[in-house]
Amino acid sequence: MTDDKQIKVEVDGTVVAEATVTTTDARARAQVHVEPGHLPTGTRQQVAAAVHESAVSDGAEHLSAALPRGDAELVTEMREHLDHPELRSAGASSILEGDVRQP
Repeated sequence: MTDDKQIKVEVDGTVVAEATVTTTDARARAQVHVEPGHLPTGTRQQVAAAVHESAVSDGAEHLSAALPRGDAELVTEMREHLDHPELRSAGASSILEGDVRQP
């Protein structure tokens, strides 16, 4: 089964972060985008938590997330939701993979 979910974090009506999460069987893939520049406190934490929640609710055991390269805060927030995380570069993105931590 494939299930696509759109996640958006808005501030004052403006989308500051978004993700598309696709789950197939026990694997979830996320494409995450955050607006450049200074973002309100907690934006990256919100999008990371929403991606994790989506993966858990779809029964995913493993997550592969494409993140903006160089966004250390987002990588840190996403790692908080994974066991055995591995990070690698892929062009203008970073790929973070790991086992979905169950709540």
